[in-house]
Parts: sequence; C-alpha cells; structure tokens
Amino acid sequence: MKSIFFDEVDNTQDFAMNEFKEEPLLIVSKAQTFGRGTNQNKWQNADQSLATSLVFNKKIVNFTKTLIPLLAGYSYVSLIKNQKLKLKWPNDIIFNDDKVGGVLVEESNDLICIGLGINYFWKNPNLPGAGAIYEEKQDDRKIFQDAEEWGRTILNYIENEDFSLENYMSKLTTLGKLVEYPEGRGWAKDINDDGSLMIETPSGELLNLTSPLISEII
Repeated sequence: MKSIFFDEVDNTQDFAMNEFKEEPLLIVSKAQTFGRGTNQNKWQNADQSLATSLVFNKKIVNFTKTLIPLLAGYSYVSLIKNQKLKLKWPNDIIFNDDKVGGVLVEESNDLICIGLGINYFWKNPNLPGAGAIYEEKQDDRKIFQDAEEWGRTILNYIENEDFSLENYMSKLTTLGKLVEYPEGRGWAKDINDDGSLMIETPSGELLNLTSPLISEII
C-alpha cells in the first residue's frame, strides 16, 4: 500500500481514483475543500479532522462487496479501542450518541474507493447531532498513523477473507431499535450475510433494507 499525506485537498476520493496505478493507494488529509458524504451530502471540516480514501482494484476482493461499508467502519472503530465508539448501520461512526464520522464507498470501472471522514476535535460543532472523539487536538502524526493502520486493516481483511459480522454487530447500536426508513418504521432485528439490515414491521413482516436512509428512533 502506498500512502500520500496532505494538509488539505479538494476531495480525497477523487484524488485517490485519479492517482491510482496498480498497488492499493491511501490518500490522507487533515481537511477537504470539496468533500462529500453519502447521498452527496456536503463534508464539513471540524477543527481537526481526518479525511482519508483507500482505493484498490476490484479483483482483490473475494467476498461480498456489499459488506465493504461495514468492514470499513468496523476497521476504524476496532483500532481506536474506545468502548464509547460505536457503529450505526450501515456507515455512521458514533461517539456518545453523536455522529463523529462516516464511510463512503464508491466504484469506478475496475476500482473500489473507500472514504473515511472522522471528527477528531471540534470545539463548537455547528451541525445538530455532530460531535468529535477527543476533547483536545491530537498530534498530526496520530491522525496519519490511524489512517495508515485503518488502510492496512481493511486490506488484511480483504486478502484473508476473515471479516466477521459477529464482531461488527458487537459494535452496532442499531439492533433492537425502532428505525424509520422512507417507506415506514420497523424494529431492527439482524444483519444479513450480504450486510443488509433485517427489520420487522409492526405487522410482523420481515424486510431487508439496503438503503442508508434510515434513522434510529428509540
């Protein structure tokens, strides 16, 4: 894996896919000027952020590609080793009930690009429900080291095909909660082998959701 570090870039996803040659490439930046999130939501920089993208050829993936957003979120949460850091299906990273980051997975031709954005420090978040992991700024070296370890962890899971959904679910806040999705509400029951969310509607019907447009209610 090749790593390139920046203080600021326009967008780590675009830069990574444009610069990819053959080996997996990791782009790491402390800020983005035109970052984006899931469903084209605009990225907002915290006082101290991590923005990173890992791009690689699809041919190295030998398991269900729809698990990649789950794998990417779990890879970060597991390396930080803070019990308060959790996951909300499918791609949000939560700390003390606030969203502190998320994952974006995009495909282009033969490439898969995984983006990760994390708020490390944010004195006065200007978004409802947003927060940060730390109460003070961290050394820049820690941010870069975290990104590199995250990238290596993902590639290790992909190459060894040993990602465990049980481990992922141990960090998940969503199961057992009433969730709202575009067509209604239901109770989150399980994560399927393809990474989709199984819910039970008030009528007892079981549905499998793949859209990230859900919100936890209780």
